[in-house]
Amino acid sequence: MKAKLQADFEAKAQKIHAISQLLKLRLYQLDVEYVVQDNKVLIVDNTQAADAGPPLERWLASAVEAKEGVAIERETQTLATITIQNYFRLYQSSRA
Repeated sequence: MKAKLQADFEAKAQKIHAISQLLKLRLYQLDVEYVVQDNKVLIVDNTQAADAGPPLERWLASAVEAKEGVAIERETQTLATITIQNYFRLYQSSRA
């Protein structure tokens, strides 16, 4: 019973998330939140600079690409992640 309720909740949460993202996509405006350059969608960050690596979920970025009729890029695969703290621990301090 509990597993079924959790599965139902997860399914509903995924639908709500998808609807939320699609609504966000509807609000994205060309030349405001993103630009199209060289057949690629570039997301405009809060400094008004276009960034080649969109900080969007891949499917949302693909939806923007489809909306603008540009080539939809292949999904990339994350092979590893690291926290900022662990990243800085990789390098020894120059103050020894």
